[in-house]
Amino acid sequence: MEINSASLQRNANRIYGVIVSLGILLSAFVYYSTDKIERSASILIEHEIPIFGQLQKLDSSLTEQELYLNEYYANQDSDLYSEHFKQASLNINQLLKDLQEHNVAPQQITDLSKTQKKITDLAAIFDENMQSGAGGKWDTAREHLEMFSMYRQQTKPIVQSIAADTDKRVMQQYTNTKQNLAQTSYIVLAYSVLILVLATFIGRYIKSYILVSGKNKRLALFPQRNPNPIISLDKNNNLVFSNPATKKLITALNLSDDIFYQSLKNQVMTSQQHILNCKQPHRRFEFIIGGKTLDCEIHWLEDMETWDLHLSDITQRKLAEDKLNYQAYHDQSTGLYNKNKFYEILNDQCELNAHFVIGSIEVRNYSKLVSQLGIEQTGKVLQEVAELLQPLLNDIIDDYPFTFYKTSEKQFSIIIEADFCTERLHKIVHQIETKIEREAFCNAKHIELDFGFCCFPEHAKDKSSIIKCLNIALDQAIATEHSSLIIYSQPLGETISKELALTEQLRVAISNKELELYFQPQLNIQNGQIVGLETLIRWITPDGFISPAEFIPLAEKSGLIIPLGEWITINACKQAKYLIDQGYKDIVVAINISPQQFQHPNFYDMIVGALAFTQVPAKNIELEITEGVIMYNESDTIDLLHKLKAVGLMLSIDDFGTGYSSLSYLKQFPIDKLKIDQSFIFNVNTNEADKAIVSAIVDLGKNLGLTLIAEGVEELEHLNILKDMGCQEIQGYYFSRPLPVAKLHTFLQDNQDHKAFA
Repeated sequence: MEINSASLQRNANRIYGVIVSLGILLSAFVYYSTDKIERSASILIEHEIPIFGQLQKLDSSLTEQELYLNEYYANQDSDLYSEHFKQASLNINQLLKDLQEHNVAPQQITDLSKTQKKITDLAAIFDENMQSGAGGKWDTAREHLEMFSMYRQQTKPIVQSIAADTDKRVMQQYTNTKQNLAQTSYIVLAYSVLILVLATFIGRYIKSYILVSGKNKRLALFPQRNPNPIISLDKNNNLVFSNPATKKLITALNLSDDIFYQSLKNQVMTSQQHILNCKQPHRRFEFIIGGKTLDCEIHWLEDMETWDLHLSDITQRKLAEDKLNYQAYHDQSTGLYNKNKFYEILNDQCELNAHFVIGSIEVRNYSKLVSQLGIEQTGKVLQEVAELLQPLLNDIIDDYPFTFYKTSEKQFSIIIEADFCTERLHKIVHQIETKIEREAFCNAKHIELDFGFCCFPEHAKDKSSIIKCLNIALDQAIATEHSSLIIYSQPLGETISKELALTEQLRVAISNKELELYFQPQLNIQNGQIVGLETLIRWITPDGFISPAEFIPLAEKSGLIIPLGEWITINACKQAKYLIDQGYKDIVVAINISPQQFQHPNFYDMIVGALAFTQVPAKNIELEITEGVIMYNESDTIDLLHKLKAVGLMLSIDDFGTGYSSLSYLKQFPIDKLKIDQSFIFNVNTNEADKAIVSAIVDLGKNLGLTLIAEGVEELEHLNILKDMGCQEIQGYYFSRPLPVAKLHTFLQDNQDHKAFA
């Protein structure tokens, strides 16, 4: 088809003139419509929509006023009125003023202003009443709160009415804007359709020209200048075209043209077949040739019966991806697979639903190792451990596939594709421990390991559950002093789950102050006077009594002993202050201190703070510390005990005689009292060994000038033996069980003097 250039130009000019004229008309119309939309939007944005925000702030501020006054009533904190309430009132007045300036519902705003004035005036009266000492101020305050609630209810429908009116105006503006936009859209759409028709019409004239010149332009411009290789093959895969970049690539690969094109044809045949079968326009794939990785995008040009191949060298990108992939799945120091790969393989194994054994191996006392060697040297120790374990495991587990991982700074893991019995696991661990015991690692360090194992699907049937079982087994191995290997079992899981549930229940109980203090009286058997009280904690739930022997170890294990101990200390000091105010000037309240509390860096500040908060004299508070605690880290312990003693506190050693520390340190501690453990008292009347131990402790205490108190005294014979030995004080069921506060006061009043024991 021949094309007349002059005719094409005339027709093109006519069509161009029509398009320009219609474009001018369309622009004028769009400008007019846009102006209308802008005015509508301006009204919405600058006037109507801000009103909604002001109404929301107004409603929130009105609610805050009422809340501050209710909190004032509950907490008697006058700052809630003087600062927070007044600030909220100022915000309300400013919002009402702004709404009046916008001429929003004048009558309703006036009504709100009047109601707000009533609230402000009544709040001032409420504040005067709350700060007065009048006997009936609470009744008056409640009446005021009811009136505040009534005023607040009056304001809600007014605010809602204003919001509803504003909403109507907004919807009207929105409807107008929407109509304008729709009208404009229709006009623009009609113009677009017309342009499409005209473009199709003129396309008829230039189609032949495009078909003739298209190939030359594509070959002359795009391929020639493209820095990436472009190759065209005919339907029989014979070379039709290649650009200069292709020649550069062949040279860089150090290949001949024939070898390169033959390799390329072999690579593209599969993709060509896929495109033809699936009727896809193109496909992408990667292949390696001459040490380089090439990305190939192949297109089938059906009208030209040509295959277009676009190549790009992605070698560096693939190397970077491989490096990142290695870093993502390997531990950098040991080269072992890391936690990411561990979880990925574990997930794959679980989906296969085949038997496998999973284990974790942790370096015991890792933190102590870090404190001795530092992070860098400790890392070298772990690297040497990995270098020892990998070949050792290859020898030990040579009959089953397995993968060894380093899953944390102190932990290794292993997945064995087998169904081992317990006996086999014990043998594996024994061989590892035997090898580890003989080795001296970096800086001549010897280490020990803890092992936790579980099996799939015997112990769990999914990834998260098997990880949970594994952690339970390892944690139990770490916590068990004389066992380095724990294999998960159902009873162990149930025990741990019960402990976790009880720990969480205890956390809630501490937060909600659901625990209760009991006090067990202590008697001076030489003069018959009640001289002290031991503070004990009790936890009674709707399901029954939970023994301290059950929940105290969990509190220590979970760290809850710190907030629990602080709560006990403060409330014991409060009780001591109350008893002193009731006339028991010399009574001493003893508080048990756990090892975690004593070693906590804020322990001293907590004790001093509790004394200051409760205003109890320090001489009326006794801290009971176990023998094992004070014998650990003697220099720091001595310093802390002397600081506590300097405050005026009484100090005693609890459960004396049950520890294994040297008695030579005892003379260095500023201790006032030794408490003889009840395990020696139970059979002191029938067991000569117990009797000898108690007698020795009493003599030791006398020689050191310490007071002796025996706990667990349940029989008269116990008391007589202790009295004859010269023990000064006792506590136990024979004299009194632990008592709640309500019964304690009655007991003290009824037992002012026990001369019968003197």
